[in-house]
Amino acid sequence: DARLDALVDELGDPYVVREAVQAFLDELPARLAAIRDALEVGDLDLARERAHALGSPAAMLGATSVRYATKEFENAVKSASDADYDEMYGDIEAVAALTAEALRDYLASPLPA
Repeated sequence: DARLDALVDELGDPYVVREAVQAFLDELPARLAAIRDALEVGDLDLARERAHALGSPAAMLGATSVRYATKEFENAVKSASDADYDEMYGDIEAVAALTAEALRDYLASPLPA
């Protein structure tokens, strides 16, 4: 919430921030599915790109756990590590679910006066 509050202060409009949060939530299932689909066909570079595409807006909204999980995934692919990419995807999915819950709570909260 601190990052979202700071964004409201920076932009001067809580509605714009709420629209960004809603857009993130709306796109989240498709972004997760895109990573999973790339993994299922074995295209790690595409999965890395799609993880980055999820992590960037997450970082903007202060969803640091999602950003951290996607960055770990990206780094593992870049270094061609023998990591369990499916497990790493599971971590992304888990933190994304918790983040989505927190963001829905944010949207349900009253606007600042």
